[in-house]
Amino acid sequence: MKPTLINNLEFAKNTDAISHDIKVDSCLRLSEFITHDASQASSIHYTLKGSESQFHLPSLALSIKAKLSVLCQRCLKPMWLDIDLAFQYVVADKEPLPFEGDEEVDWVESAREMNVNNLVEDELLIAMPLGPLHTHACTPLVKESLQKPNPFAVLKGLIK
Repeated sequence: MKPTLINNLEFAKNTDAISHDIKVDSCLRLSEFITHDASQASSIHYTLKGSESQFHLPSLALSIKAKLSVLCQRCLKPMWLDIDLAFQYVVADKEPLPFEGDEEVDWVESAREMNVNNLVEDELLIAMPLGPLHTHACTPLVKESLQKPNPFAVLKGLIK
């Protein structure tokens, strides 16, 4: 799948908008966390809108909806992970002074060719839980204990 490349500064100034679906297989880093038998059923959809009115600076609004098949870390069975994200970015050559240290507003460096697919994949990787678990009580894997003979049992017999 060809990457979606935009001039992010022009995109924001022209208040453009795009909406695309990304195949999970094209996201190499993300596909490492997806169960391979259901990767075809997994889906990623994003919408990117440019504006200048949000912060009185060129900005981008990104929304991501994804349904990914991952392994439950308790029972190691596949489960569906629904992710719904929304981000606001200010586009500038360097971080604008009013937003320094502001955790709510992100900024992206202006670029003639920003890869939107990579941005979406990065945000999904950050948002994914480290250990996804079923919401219902799934059965955890139980380690079978094999009865091993006690090596000191022989010594117990020698004492008598």
